[in-house]
Amino acid sequence: MKAVCGIVLAGLMVVFILNGCNAEQPKIAVVDMARVMGESQEGKKANAELDELVKEKRAAAVLKAEEIDKAKKALDKEPAATRKSREDELVRMSGEYRKMVSASETEVREKAAALRSGLLKEIKSIVDTVGTEDKYVLIVSAENAPYFQKAIDVTDKVITKYNELQGTK
Repeated sequence: MKAVCGIVLAGLMVVFILNGCNAEQPKIAVVDMARVMGESQEGKKANAELDELVKEKRAAAVLKAEEIDKAKKALDKEPAATRKSREDELVRMSGEYRKMVSASETEVREKAAALRSGLLKEIKSIVDTVGTEDKYVLIVSAENAPYFQKAIDVTDKVITKYNELQGTK
């Protein structure tokens, strides 16, 4: 009985070894997530949306700054009797300007983070799809790979797949 078990075990080992010799090498790839975010249709839309918000906030800040400059210029011509109230008004306007700029910067940062988060979630889903379809065992972000051969870069494939899927929505 021991001899039969030994022969079966040896036979199984030979089968596993031969299978291992004929098996394909594991497939590994790299994807440049920043490039996907910048070059994909959705990434371009998100960047355009963020640029529009920045332009809007800058325009409002420029208008407020011009208003403050006009008030400063008018202050020089102001009679001494009303000068103090105008100076107080100028201080108030300057404070509002600083608050407005700070709030705008915060809004832009939050919007950028939300857009980036949404894009990364969608891109990860596309990378998962590419990995499954092409039977990769590992796809790493280019940012985490100090060196890799360009032959394993699947960034273009991910961008194409992402654009295709967005076109069907």
